[in-house]
Amino acid sequence: MKERKANLNGRVVFTVILLLVIAAFILFAIFSPRRAEIDGDTLRFHHLFTRFEVPLGEIASVQLLEETPNMSKVSGIGVYFLSEGTYEAEGYGRCTASVNQSEPPFIAVTTSDGSAYIFSLNSQDATREFYGELASKIPQN
Repeated sequence: MKERKANLNGRVVFTVILLLVIAAFILFAIFSPRRAEIDGDTLRFHHLFTRFEVPLGEIASVQLLEETPNMSKVSGIGVYFLSEGTYEAEGYGRCTASVNQSEPPFIAVTTSDGSAYIFSLNSQDATREFYGELASKIPQN
């Protein structure tokens, strides 16, 4: 009887610890900084496990989206309102995404070879400001 109770207590403790670790990871993912910069002639982005570099000369279009397109995860993280990784996005096909879906707008970048990237920064103002900077560097916009 004591052995069963000890085993049950061990499972409860393990479950609580596991839930706390998962909650901590989700909070870390949501609040960790998203970094985007234009370094010379290259767009650079980094957040958690998503990192990409796109030469400005290869960017065919850049758009500011007030809503995320319908997206389904191929691989990566899709918890609560965080979408991070490779997604199938309506109108963009397979793309690299790093967005907090509760904080629009989002920046969509497509390249001349058909690659697509959808991302946002840590605040609406930062995303809008970076979009303006990026759009001013792309001749088609």
